[in-house]
Amino acid sequence: MYVISLMGVSKVIEAPVHQIKKWIQLFGSYIPMTFMDQILYFEIEAVHILSFIKEKIEEEYDWTEIESLLEHTVFGE
Repeated sequence: MYVISLMGVSKVIEAPVHQIKKWIQLFGSYIPMTFMDQILYFEIEAVHILSFIKEKIEEEYDWTEIESLLEHTVFGE
């Protein structure tokens, strides 16, 4: 399994760490994460999901609309 750190995700999707943490609080059930040695890492698919969330926020979708889209969108296939 390939994983990436929070800082790595932040750099890849060009979003600040504090913003990504907020998204994790709101949409964590849709973001594949794992702990290794008590450190949070994200599975590669999470980069696509967080990019999607960022894109929808920039398009001014509200939180409930984004959650609905996440429920019906397939990532990583």
